[in-house]
Amino acid sequence: MGCDAVLINPRYSFLDNMHENIGLGYVASYSRAKGKKVEILDLPTKGWDIDRVVSYLKETSPSLVGISILFQEGAREALHLINQLRDGGVQSRIVIGGIYPSFEYEALLNNHHAIDFVCIGEGEETFFHLIECIREKGHPSEVKGIAYREGDRIVTAPARSSVEDLDILPFPARDILPEMLKYKSFVSVVGSRGCYGRCSFCSVNGFFSSIGPKYRCRSPQNIVKEIEFLISNYRVNKFTFDDAIFIGSGDRGKARVREFARLLEEKGLQIEYSIECRVNDVEKELFKTLKDAGLARVYLGVESGSQSQLDRYRKDVTVEDNVKALEILADLRIFVQMGFIMFDHKATVEDIAANQEFLAKAKAMFPKDFFGYIYPTSRLIPLSGSQYLEDLRREGALKGDYLGYDYDFEDKKVNMLYNVSSASSKMLWGVKRRFIKEDSSINDGFPKHWRKE
Repeated sequence: MGCDAVLINPRYSFLDNMHENIGLGYVASYSRAKGKKVEILDLPTKGWDIDRVVSYLKETSPSLVGISILFQEGAREALHLINQLRDGGVQSRIVIGGIYPSFEYEALLNNHHAIDFVCIGEGEETFFHLIECIREKGHPSEVKGIAYREGDRIVTAPARSSVEDLDILPFPARDILPEMLKYKSFVSVVGSRGCYGRCSFCSVNGFFSSIGPKYRCRSPQNIVKEIEFLISNYRVNKFTFDDAIFIGSGDRGKARVREFARLLEEKGLQIEYSIECRVNDVEKELFKTLKDAGLARVYLGVESGSQSQLDRYRKDVTVEDNVKALEILADLRIFVQMGFIMFDHKATVEDIAANQEFLAKAKAMFPKDFFGYIYPTSRLIPLSGSQYLEDLRREGALKGDYLGYDYDFEDKKVNMLYNVSSASSKMLWGVKRRFIKEDSSINDGFPKHWRKE
């Protein structure tokens, strides 16, 4: 048995739940459509130990192993896996990809010689051409969109532009979906890439801006066609859109999602779905239309109840905008899970007090079981590629390295407040997590009827 390539989704200890890696699904389906034999090895669903992974790779002898580092905080675990593969005798060339590696490729290649290549940018075309290059014994410089070592130097091949028309991509491979549906009642779909916002803490903007337009979207017709495929083949009726932002900017963005809702109703698709959006996207008429077509949950990028924090985060909204968006969604009885960042390095006691007051007000707006749990001591993470990280570096306040950036709070009172509240919250959250599994009445971030019994 052999194959051209194996794509690995690592296991991350900080994730309790299994997540389908749609990015790997797209990479696999693109190469398969061009005749390559590509396997997806999802370690969380497989449950394999490292010995079995090594044996599998030796048996299949792929020319290329691709490893997705989906989460920056999971880099150490992914790199440990790569070292274990090499120590176990895996000879395949190894390429890593994701937003984080795209920004930290120099440090990763300099410090981790088990890695042969880093994919910079989107992976579908690059992975296919890298397979071809290795099979034909070509030179890495022939493959756009990668970085690699050449002696003691780190070389970057010419950049690869992003795929302009997302509709031309094959639907993502769904190899692990049957296993995933044993644990979840919903399926992930990606309807767009990028975001029109400019939030300082986010790496999405910098990533997509570096390879092409900062926001691209699939047509409503193409998305609905995939939903019909998933309904027909997997008998599902709940979907989460994993887009950084579901609604594009301006009237054009709103017209697109209205057309999506119209098509769902025209085709009689009785589904429920979840989206992510900014507070300035929320309009009562628009969201009523979306709800009538099945919208059940919104992950809302609120981030703070303090105007000074919102300004530091470059949210380009006011606290009043946040309140208005929440009021609309509460009136429509749409479940809300808020994105919220309580602490950043410039946080003041006044910021924290404003946030506490805001959270109490927000929670009071919603009926029981319509508002997701907010971790009370969430701290802004300096992500590679984000403006926030660059601001910290410019100020001389950045600590750590590419495997874990950090900072100190400027206000010592906030530092003490964070340490005390974080310790108690971790203890209480541990108890809550245990009870979530035992008591389905406890809210875990999704509508109650979406939870897998």
